[in-house]
Amino acid sequence: MIAARIASDRPHRPPPVPRGWRWPGRDEIGTYSCYFLVIGLLFVVGYGGANWLAAQRAEPLRLYLQAELTVPFIAAMLWPYLSINLLFVLPLFRLQRDELRRLGRQMIVTTVIATALFVLMPTALGFPRPATDGDLGAAYQLLYALDLPYNCVPSLHVAYASQVVCALAGPASRALRMALALWLALVMASTILTHQHHLLDVAGGLLLTAAVRAAMGRRAFRLPVLGRHSVAAAAAGSDS
Repeated sequence: MIAARIASDRPHRPPPVPRGWRWPGRDEIGTYSCYFLVIGLLFVVGYGGANWLAAQRAEPLRLYLQAELTVPFIAAMLWPYLSINLLFVLPLFRLQRDELRRLGRQMIVTTVIATALFVLMPTALGFPRPATDGDLGAAYQLLYALDLPYNCVPSLHVAYASQVVCALAGPASRALRMALALWLALVMASTILTHQHHLLDVAGGLLLTAAVRAAMGRRAFRLPVLGRHSVAAAAAGSDS
């Protein structure tokens, strides 16, 4: 009885209404661009610096099962791997300004936490770099030049993709949610089938997303250069 009364006293929060696609306004473009600039700088300095530090280690950790090394390399999975770049653009055409801010803050915190883990727990990839040729050979060579085989756990590729998908899925229809889930599954599979990550890396990326969203769902910090106040409450409810 008491539990039922408490539940009835709680304000009813209706489910989010499915939202259509739209062209972003100037405010949305400016807000998202500012956050992405900060995320990009943090990624270049943090991820790149941690990658360099791991390369200096004589014996970085290798957190994978030997059986995982038998996973085949599928060159064509580079396309879903790179599709994360398109995924990054979609929030502009669907999310409102407050939602873009929330997503930006979550991705900033994710980058900082992941960088700290990379420095404290340097890991190395178990797959040797495969010989690549054909149409995708140049793309793989560029990828290998920019991304050294370190910074494995957690996978920032998976963390970023899952955060964007979760943000987009909030105000989405059932059909769009299923499409986004399939897209995320392809991105996660691509990190393994392109031999860029292992299973634990993927799980770590998902866990990092879940932890950050749970911690920042109701209240979050706003960067002074991106908001009116240095610290402000986010939207009253979670976007989950």
